[in-house]
Parts: sequence; C-alpha cells; structure tokens
Amino acid sequence: MNDKISLFAISLLMLVTVLAFAILTGFAPYGSPAQVIKTFYSACNSGNYSVAEGLLVPEANRALNRHIGAVGGGLREICDEETKHRHLQKVEILHQEVRGDIAQVRYMLYYADGSAIEDSQGLVVKHWTWKISP
Repeated sequence: MNDKISLFAISLLMLVTVLAFAILTGFAPYGSPAQVIKTFYSACNSGNYSVAEGLLVPEANRALNRHIGAVGGGLREICDEETKHRHLQKVEILHQEVRGDIAQVRYMLYYADGSAIEDSQGLVVKHWTWKISP
C-alpha cells in the first residue's frame, strides 16, 4: 500500500513539473519586444509588408487599411518613410522595459546615408505574442 502511495506521489509531482514547464515556456509571449521591433524594421526594409503587418496590433492594421491610412499609402508608405525607401542599415536596441503585458522599446535606426534616428515604441501582448501598438 505504501508503494502505491509513493508511486502516485511521484507521478503527481512529475505531472505538476511538466505542466509548470509548459506554462512557463509554451504560453509565454513569443520573442521579446526588442526582437519584434527588429523584425518589423527588417520586414519593412525588405518590402515584406505582410510580415510587418502581422507585428502590429489588429486595431492599427484596421486603421492603416481603411479611411485615412489607406488614403495616406497605408503600411507600405509608413515602411518606406521609416526605412528611407529601404535604405535602413541597422536597428540598435538601446533599452527595453517590460511591465507585464506592456513594453516600451527605445532604439536607433541607422541609414545608408550615415544618418541615424532615435525612436521609441510601445508594444502589448495580444494572443500570446508581442505586437506593436502605436
């Protein structure tokens, strides 16, 4: 009888350990806010607008695809502006601050003409992934 209780306790402990590991790794937001910023600018710079679009919160995508955003050129125009028409050389992360499901990333954009711009962007967790939230 004692062996059955010990076996049950060990099995239960193993189950709890596996579940805890899955929760801590599998359900955590994918990537870091800093990585999302780098991926967004890389996608914009290479003209991969669908990837860039996927990194924005749904509300931003709706605004860019309708009304004022569509008239102003939408995401393509924003990407072209931010990358100086695909002349972005490097994105350097200066600081990342995460508080729960909200983050702020400060970064530098370096261009082929030697210029650089410092900027900051907020991100939020949506459906277990970090998204850019203008």
